[in-house]
Amino acid sequence: MTDVRTVPSWNPFDPEFLVDPYPTYARLRDEDPVHRTPIGTLLVSRYEDVHRVLRDTETSVRRFETNAEVPEHMRPLQVLRDQREPSILGLDPPDHTRLRGLVQRTFTPRSIGRMREQTSAIVDDLLDELAGQDEIDLIGEYAFVIPFAVIHAMLGLPDTDMAKVRGWSHAITQTLEPFLTPEQVTAALDGGAQMDAYLADAVEQKRRNPGDDLLTHLVEAEEEGDRMSTPELLSMVSLLFVAGHETTVNLIGNGVHALLEQPDQLALVRDDPSVDATLADELLRWDSPVQTSGRRLLHDAEISGVLVEANETILTALGSANRDPAFWGDTADTLDVTRTDAARHVSFGSGVHHCLGAALARMEGEIAITRFVRRFPGLALAAEPTFNARIILRGRSTLPVSLGAAA
Repeated sequence: MTDVRTVPSWNPFDPEFLVDPYPTYARLRDEDPVHRTPIGTLLVSRYEDVHRVLRDTETSVRRFETNAEVPEHMRPLQVLRDQREPSILGLDPPDHTRLRGLVQRTFTPRSIGRMREQTSAIVDDLLDELAGQDEIDLIGEYAFVIPFAVIHAMLGLPDTDMAKVRGWSHAITQTLEPFLTPEQVTAALDGGAQMDAYLADAVEQKRRNPGDDLLTHLVEAEEEGDRMSTPELLSMVSLLFVAGHETTVNLIGNGVHALLEQPDQLALVRDDPSVDATLADELLRWDSPVQTSGRRLLHDAEISGVLVEANETILTALGSANRDPAFWGDTADTLDVTRTDAARHVSFGSGVHHCLGAALARMEGEIAITRFVRRFPGLALAAEPTFNARIILRGRSTLPVSLGAAA
């Protein structure tokens, strides 16, 4: 019988792909591992290729471009990006090396330990508030609240400002995606202007009245007489809100949904605290909150037998690499919260651009998921979730759950 299947194609706008991209990834790994996408970029989907591109020192994250023409309504965003100090996500060495060296000095074991205490307190308080309810939307009422409250407390910002800053941050987060509606562009521009003004004032206040908080530590971070400029500080703190918030929301939402769909794994998390050490990494591997990461190749290279020329833009399919049986073996498509090598996933990237907040995200995800599951042992899906229709950041928009009786 003739195989009449279509050629596999990466189409992030396909409703079936949005719900479950992993069958498409499997076909791409097998049939077209260096895939030319409809927007002109190349997509690599095998773990070995993804890992190699991410660690290649002869690639660039600057001036990330595609062959697709920017729509007219998105040009104000492009102009603004050209005018702003780029975040660490858009810098190559040596600029990236300098800025990362200054920032990572604030993420010490002591500070991470203090953040763990803060996170546990925030999560427990929220669980107490939810305990009297029969049903909640896990995304809006739990997952969305926690990471923002954590980063807000870490930075030492007033609780009274949290709601408005969260609104600005949510609007700005949409700019991580390549395509936005006119309404999203307007909201992002307004949110960005409001956030810049607010953070500039907060930085000046910390300079005048330093405290024992992350924002003060960033203001004071110094190495061999070098400090971050005010534009660099604003860019870094905004990134902590934007990139750090949305990805952790998706880790919590994607992770809880995965556990609810696989009762044996849910029972393990509920009943066996020994899985806490591997839980977050396995959930990150299983359904990555960040599905792709882009690089511009600065040299000719052969990838999976395909000659790729310099200046090509490559999308590394992180979600696909995390399910590649050539690397993970026969259990690649099996969720196993006891998996001892789960931390080898590429959800945080790799190489010099490995996520600076990886330890914080793991910690938040572990605490938020384990305490939620254990507080509500009768937890169950109340209705099917909806998905956020994002290309880069994969997550649920809503996840209705029945809580049952609290433990």
